[in-house]
Amino acid sequence: MNPIDRISRRINTLIQLPEKKDVIFMTDIKKEYRQDLSNFIVGETLTVIDGKVVIGKNLYKRWLHKIRTRGFDYDVKFI
Repeated sequence: MNPIDRISRRINTLIQLPEKKDVIFMTDIKKEYRQDLSNFIVGETLTVIDGKVVIGKNLYKRWLHKIRTRGFDYDVKFI
């Protein structure tokens, strides 16, 4: 698979996640994005269900907006 296609699919998966799931767990996010998301949610109020951190959809959508407008805060290794 072409590396550009792989990157596009992974970003698209991030965008579609809130539409597919009622609850977004931190573990639903691929490892390469977690550091950026963790940095973004510092200081926010989060919930824990069954021992897993839950990210609210509004907070998650704000993170997606940040990615679209400013990019990632950390180097993401797509390949």
